[in-house]
Amino acid sequence: MKAQESWQTPFPIDLVYMWVDGDDPVWRAKREKYIGGNTSQSRQTTTEARWRNNDELRYSLRSVEMYAPWINHIFIITDNQRPEWLDVDNPKITIIDHTQIFPAEALPTYNSTAIESRIYKIPRLSEHFLLGNDDTFFSAPVTPDMFFTEDGRSIVRLRKFNRIKWVGRGNYTRMLWHMQELAYQLTGKMVPYTPHHNIDSYRKSDIEHCVSLFKEEWERTAYSRFRKDDDMHRSFIAYYTIATGQAVKRMVRFTNGIKGIGGFIRAVLTNRYAMDSYRIRANKSDYNAVMRKFSPLMICVNDSERVTEDDCRRMVEFLNQMYPHKSSFEK
Repeated sequence: MKAQESWQTPFPIDLVYMWVDGDDPVWRAKREKYIGGNTSQSRQTTTEARWRNNDELRYSLRSVEMYAPWINHIFIITDNQRPEWLDVDNPKITIIDHTQIFPAEALPTYNSTAIESRIYKIPRLSEHFLLGNDDTFFSAPVTPDMFFTEDGRSIVRLRKFNRIKWVGRGNYTRMLWHMQELAYQLTGKMVPYTPHHNIDSYRKSDIEHCVSLFKEEWERTAYSRFRKDDDMHRSFIAYYTIATGQAVKRMVRFTNGIKGIGGFIRAVLTNRYAMDSYRIRANKSDYNAVMRKFSPLMICVNDSERVTEDDCRRMVEFLNQMYPHKSSFEK
């Protein structure tokens, strides 16, 4: 907690969530109308896991109150929905409907990539903000300097990206490759890494500039109802701003001072590593073992088409264990 007290951000930092209640029958009927018999949509872009609701947002907001109370304001982007448990009168919360950030002709949308591309349109959004999904959580005290430098640049967390290993991984991987190539064409610098799949930091002005570089492509993405390989993806913002020095690259790293072969051997022998960011796969994780081994500062509990009802039950049990106390964001 000392770091939080000693490093006071000179600027407000907001937090943005994208949220959907995939169990809502009205929403489901509307989505099915557009999916229909369109077999061109891959399983990866239309899987139920994209919209399954396990009340993760409730626990993510609890994690904010527990570990990042310095967050200035929270925006929740929805499609004419709101969680029934959410206290919408809380002055720190604003619900943003898709109609506020999209042209009417582009709606409805079921493409998270398209929604991410319009976040900078949120009214009253601060210049500096974090972006999370409802499956991302703070799991220990975090400070603003984890996300921004003192001069206001975003700190972008990335992981190593083995192109051979990722061949055939589908739509998302092809988008990342395309974004890396576009950034390289403009800057002459390749940033050959993948996003860390967790809470990310942005400057609104950086996004606005990146959109100005490929106006037609970003506009086409806004009208893309489901994910497509040629969508503009927010990873372009990371790659471009790192290549131009407008953001700072930080590889997902050990936080317990592991350095050199000696430090790594000690970590192996003690089976304790400590990471700043960790992605937990909900279908095959022993949650408690992961937390003991890595003690991450942020976690993403990643749903997928492989996750069963029993996996969802275990996930909720884990989240209840991690975040047992009701937050001020709940009724």
